[in-house]
Parts: sequence; C-alpha cells; structure tokens
Amino acid sequence: MIIHLPQRRRVAHRWATLAALSFVLFGCLSPPAHYYEPHELKNLRVVWLDQASLHEQYEQMSGKPALALYGTDSSAGVQSVKGFFDFRTNTIYCSKMDFTACGHELHHAIIGYFHPEK
Repeated sequence: MIIHLPQRRRVAHRWATLAALSFVLFGCLSPPAHYYEPHELKNLRVVWLDQASLHEQYEQMSGKPALALYGTDSSAGVQSVKGFFDFRTNTIYCSKMDFTACGHELHHAIIGYFHPEK
C-alpha cells in the first residue's frame, strides 16, 4: 500500500491533533483541589421574622427605610430588605424559609462587611 504525500500529511495532522487534544484533556482533568475552611461562630443569634416584622425591626434598628424606590426613566422598581445582620449584637434577622437571604447574612456574620460602599 502506497500512501501519497498529501494523504500522509493529513494522517500526521490528525494524529498530531489527537495527541494535542488528549494532552489538553487529560492534563486538565486532574482531580480538583479540596477546599476546607472551617469557621466557629461564638454567640451567634438568629431571629426569624415575617417580612412585615423584619421591615419594622430593620427600620427601628437602622433608622433607614426597609423599602426604597429605584430606577430610571425606562424602568423602576422597589428594593426590599430581605434580611440583615446586626454586627453590634451578632444577630441575623431574616425570614425562616428565605435560605438565600439567611445564607447571605450568615456570610456577613463570618467574614464581615463585603458590600461596596455607595
């Protein structure tokens, strides 16, 4: 069987491509590094409230409104406090089944402030 030069180049190119892809795939498929970062929270308190009571508590403690209007000429909306963390008393305030808000406030309890200042 005689293989002509252009066909040899195609075969060689296919093998080179296959080898390069194998190297990339198997090189990138190394097992992920395990991540473990323990935190122990002392005297953390969690208060679950309904949304209306949560807003009242927030306004009483912060002196700020729990609801705020936002928007531009083309769109508008209302921002609502879903939960908050009181750094002074080490207390999370959130609705019982709002896992997103409670988890967010738990991150504040662990790592502190992380919102950009306005």
